[in-house]
Amino acid sequence: MARPPEFDRTKALEAAMKLFWIRGFTATSLPDLLEAMGIARSSFYASFRTKRDLFTECLELFGDRTLAMINEDNRSLHPRDLPHAFFESTILNVSKHRAGRGCMMVNTILELANADPALNELATQKLYAVEQAFAGAFSLAQKSGDMDTTYTSKQLASLVMTINLGLRVQSRQNKSREELQSIIERSLFALGLAA
Repeated sequence: MARPPEFDRTKALEAAMKLFWIRGFTATSLPDLLEAMGIARSSFYASFRTKRDLFTECLELFGDRTLAMINEDNRSLHPRDLPHAFFESTILNVSKHRAGRGCMMVNTILELANADPALNELATQKLYAVEQAFAGAFSLAQKSGDMDTTYTSKQLASLVMTINLGLRVQSRQNKSREELQSIIERSLFALGLAA
């Protein structure tokens, strides 16, 4: 019978996700992970197998949390307000240090697009799920006459995600909160999504 892990797997996974989010896949070494996670090498291999498997699990977790946040907001906000609430939660109302990490999914695409097609595809799928959540909310609002139809719901969601990609790069360039807020407000206003 296998010995149960002698560590809190959830906390270890959180620590790994944070480290990968900050440094990326390539720059994060196994010794760095072991130290951040507070586990022994044997526990790491027993629970997570490889650095790549751990990264995959962290990327899944990050993507699922992002999607859950949008779905939660969708239950209480008008669809027009979802993009602004999303950017507030992930860029404007967090510390400058956290905003400076960007988005783990976007970071992964930028880092691994040509280096690891499978991880790049996973990050792409996770971002697409977020886009689909926006599109679904916009579609319902447009069908009920509560939102402008200049853009289709899919076009609008795609444009919001394009803004998101740019903002993540901007946030990694240490733009001030005021600069990011201005970009968000002007971009959303142009799409008819002003808060």
